[in-house]
Amino acid sequence: MTAPIVPRVLTGPAVLSLVLLLLCAPQGLSALEKSSEQPFYLEADGAEFLEAESLSIYTGNVLVRQGGLELRGDRVEVRHDPKHKPVFIIAIGTPATYRQQVEGEAKPVEATARRMEYNRVRDEITLIGQAVLSQGEDTFRSDRILYDRGQTRVKAGTLAAGRERVKITISPSPR
Repeated sequence: MTAPIVPRVLTGPAVLSLVLLLLCAPQGLSALEKSSEQPFYLEADGAEFLEAESLSIYTGNVLVRQGGLELRGDRVEVRHDPKHKPVFIIAIGTPATYRQQVEGEAKPVEATARRMEYNRVRDEITLIGQAVLSQGEDTFRSDRILYDRGQTRVKAGTLAAGRERVKITISPSPR
């Protein structure tokens, strides 16, 4: 059994290095673009459609999949545009989870939080409450993390309107 990893608080160049490591691979952007062109697939124990409000509510073991993107929660609300295309998704769970396999990367980008808000128009995911964003052994932890998929940018803690300090763990790369 290995000893638990204790998160280190990093600033400046170390934070930039992790952001680049997690999210800025050029091949990652093409994978995100391919995913956004795929159809949405939803699965749940129950579903309610409120056509007048352009809203769908899914409850119980909800799975949302689009290409390589996967979102899971106990409850998921989907706002639709007039053509029934999802534009804003809220996932609530204990925890809600996000997973995105990035082309050319061995390990996927993964996230957990009590609440996730995915703005499809801005291509941003906001993680709220016990938020963790990771790829492999490298992680961001805070009460609030904003992951801008389109710009391959992460904001956490006070820069993402959170209140907690950001804790970052970077594991050495194998040679």
